[in-house]
Amino acid sequence: MQETTMGSRIQQARHEQGLSVREVASRLCMKPATIENWENDRSEPRANKLLTLSGVLNVPLLWLLEGEDPSGRSYQPAAVSETAKIQQKLERAQAMQQEVAALLAEATADVDRLQKALDAEQGFAA
Repeated sequence: MQETTMGSRIQQARHEQGLSVREVASRLCMKPATIENWENDRSEPRANKLLTLSGVLNVPLLWLLEGEDPSGRSYQPAAVSETAKIQQKLERAQAMQQEVAALLAEATADVDRLQKALDAEQGFAA
């Protein structure tokens, strides 16, 4: 069996979940550079982040630490899980919602500006 590092397992699981470094970092409230350091074996996650990381990556904690699952068998992360796909859809929807909110704010400002111009043109004092 090929020996893997914790960093390579983190990277493998992240790829299998279809997550970017930035997405993992965001979910852990960390900087992307920290995740990159883990994946490149320049540093390792602290104990308080390991459990959360295993949840984000949908892999057993023991697999992250040692490359084996709790039963002692070698573990390979599943392909992108259904929950990861749903999470990606939610993130896209949130981005679209923010875009729509920005457009509504712009349109509201334009209406206000035009109304003031019309009021001034017709001699109404604001």
